[in-house]
Amino acid sequence: MTKRDKWMEEKSMIWAPRVIWLVVALWFFVPNADAAEVLTNETIVTLVKAGLGEEVILSKIQLSQGQYDVSTAALLRLKTDGVSERIIKAMLDTSAKPAPAEPKTPGGAASSGRELANEQKAIALYRQGKAVEAASEFDKLIAEKPNEAGPKIWKALAQLEQARGMREARSGPYRPLVLSAWAALKGVQKVQPPTPEWNLAVGKALWLNERHDRGKGFVQEALKLRPDYAEAYLLLGDMAYDEWVTSRNADTANRWGTSLEARKQYEAAMALPDLPSELRAEALFKLGMALAEVEGKKKEARAYWEKAAADSTSRYGRLAQEKLRTLAAE
Repeated sequence: MTKRDKWMEEKSMIWAPRVIWLVVALWFFVPNADAAEVLTNETIVTLVKAGLGEEVILSKIQLSQGQYDVSTAALLRLKTDGVSERIIKAMLDTSAKPAPAEPKTPGGAASSGRELANEQKAIALYRQGKAVEAASEFDKLIAEKPNEAGPKIWKALAQLEQARGMREARSGPYRPLVLSAWAALKGVQKVQPPTPEWNLAVGKALWLNERHDRGKGFVQEALKLRPDYAEAYLLLGDMAYDEWVTSRNADTANRWGTSLEARKQYEAAMALPDLPSELRAEALFKLGMALAEVEGKKKEARAYWEKAAADSTSRYGRLAQEKLRTLAAE
């Protein structure tokens, strides 16, 4: 072996380990271009708060893997953080797809999908005005997951809606329902921070218990947490309309003021984008009531009721149909 060959061999022995360590370092510390990004609830909230448009985020969800928490409490937090319903639905749709490489445990993903479907069914019943049926469905959800706050809040809302219907129809004692809902809401308060739904329910309970001013404060707090909360605007309108009903013997200026406040809140709900049809029917029906009862403008009221009656599946769509039949018979 020549001196040059010997020198080359010594150099290779020195550099070979260094090259190996360099390769290992690159393997661990250089990002893998083939690694798929996994989106989470926190990622989506970050994108929304960064000001990215809805369509951009929807495309990102479609093109990326996702590991989303779609529990009731998590969905409520997403809504509170400003995530739109379209984005939440895209997250739910993605979560419903089976993960091909991940083994499923009994009662895991399939169970979550079933529970979500049952919850959506219960909420749909509530929004259609079927409060008794909705409360029964929420009871089933509570039995399955007794530690979750969401179904308890929704059941309280269903009970309060049932109580309001009984009060309006004078069909029996409604306060036991209000007290039951109140007890559940106080229990929820101990285990999680107030959500818009919780504030709305507390406000409605206080209103039905003749504590209007305190109730209004909680509903306004719900709007601070979620400025596009249609149900909160509708309830504020109901509170103002109720003040008009109870102040018929008061001075004219006060009665007109409460009426105008009611119309203002209903119109605020109507102005929200992507308003669900059952809530639109409710706002339209109540605007018609304000015009007919306070201002005596039955012709203008009819136009609102005709629009509301188009949604025959909702409670207020059916009430609008009854109003139209009454007008036709006069």
